[in-house]
Amino acid sequence: MAEEIHDANSVVPKCVVITSALNGTLGFGILLAMLYVTGDITTVLDSPTGKLGFPFMQIVLNSVGSYAGATVMISIVIAMFIFATIAFLATASRIVFAFGRDKGLPYWRTMAKVHPKTAIPVYAIYILTGVACLVGIINIVSATAFNDVLSIGISSLYSSYTIVAGFLLWRRMRGDIKKASEMDGTWHAHELIWGPFHIPGIWGIALNAFAVCYGTIVIVFCFFPTTVNPEPAYMNWACVITSAVIFFAVVYYVVYAKKVYEGPIVEVVPEQI
Repeated sequence: MAEEIHDANSVVPKCVVITSALNGTLGFGILLAMLYVTGDITTVLDSPTGKLGFPFMQIVLNSVGSYAGATVMISIVIAMFIFATIAFLATASRIVFAFGRDKGLPYWRTMAKVHPKTAIPVYAIYILTGVACLVGIINIVSATAFNDVLSIGISSLYSSYTIVAGFLLWRRMRGDIKKASEMDGTWHAHELIWGPFHIPGIWGIALNAFAVCYGTIVIVFCFFPTTVNPEPAYMNWACVITSAVIFFAVVYYVVYAKKVYEGPIVEVVPEQI
């Protein structure tokens, strides 16, 4: 979605930092409040909503002591989930569209289509909506399979972060990234240029190294089961499913994608961003 933002190389990093600080602060405050009013955790988990996987509803009810008040507060949370889902769908559909435009997905011609009137990647939205519905159905059949799917999402996100941070760290230490003032006026697609929002020197290297270490630890623990010597029904099969996804991606690239995929399409030069 950064492609749709003016001056994205400055605006997007600032938004990431501000939202992380704001949401982190508010989330930590909400967490402290929830812990303070939780009371007996066993009672909360054994409540009707706790058994359904929504113990926070019982916590809210115990706190306000009124079904009407609890309903209002829980309705606000549900509305927030709806708004967040719309934002997630918008973001994910843009990612699918961009990858399809770059010819990096199966059926990339369909993924890259944009509605002529609304300028929205409708096919990407349809596919992601269908996938989300299927994931919801999985929860009805098997909670273990549903949790495994969620674990794949977490490991995939952190893998994407860690891989990028790792390559950035490598390029930093090699000195491959140049400043705009060091360019000779001609920019090539393989050249890397620092944007206006970056941390230079040893501090930048330290932050990148910390990100790589942290991401690696999170990825490893995403594949751990919740108990020692778990039974098959409670095993975390995310490692198997993630390996299957990686295997499919590699096979698809070797068989077909390497013939058409040439990397991200560069639509503008740095001076025009």
